[in-house]
Amino acid sequence: MKRQRWMVRRQPVGHPAAQRRWDRAYQLLLQATAAPTGKSTLPAAPWDAAPHDERLFWRLVYLVESDGEDSASLRETISRIIESLDRTSSAEITHELLPILLDQNRLCIVVTKHSAGIISRTGFLSVLAECGYPDHIKLWLQSASLDALGRLCDQLASSEYDLVAASFEVPPA
Repeated sequence: MKRQRWMVRRQPVGHPAAQRRWDRAYQLLLQATAAPTGKSTLPAAPWDAAPHDERLFWRLVYLVESDGEDSASLRETISRIIESLDRTSSAEITHELLPILLDQNRLCIVVTKHSAGIISRTGFLSVLAECGYPDHIKLWLQSASLDALGRLCDQLASSEYDLVAASFEVPPA
C-alpha cells in the first residue's frame, strides 16, 4: 500500500491569539511527524506533568472568585498560602494544609479557649468534627495534648508551615 504524503503550509491568520495557537499546533505537528513510530514527542498535558500544582491553582482561583472583593482577609489568606508554598516547596503539601491555612485564626482561638477551660473537651471535639479538615489532621488534633496544640498554634502564627506539615506526619507529643 502506498503511503500518503501530507503537506502543511503556514498561512497568516488575522487574530494574534489564533496565530499563536496555529503556530503551536504546527510545531506539535512537526514534532509528531519527526518522532519514530511508537513514540510520541507530544508534551504531556499540564495536569499530567504537575497534578498537584493544577489542583492548588484551581482551588486558589475558586477561593479568589468566591470572595468577590479585594478584602484584607483574602490578602492575608493568599499571603499564608504563598508562605506555605515557599516553606514546604510543595503544592501537594500546601493543598493538604489549605483547610488549616483558611481556618488558622479560628482554630487557634478555639485551642486557646480550650486550653483556658472555656471550651470543654467535648466542645473541642465537636468543633473538629465539623471543621472540614483532612481525616489524618482531625485525628492528630483529637489526639494532641494541650501543649502540642499550643505548639501548633505557635507554629501557625510564625508561618512555620513546613514544621506544621511535618508535625501532622507523626503522632502528637
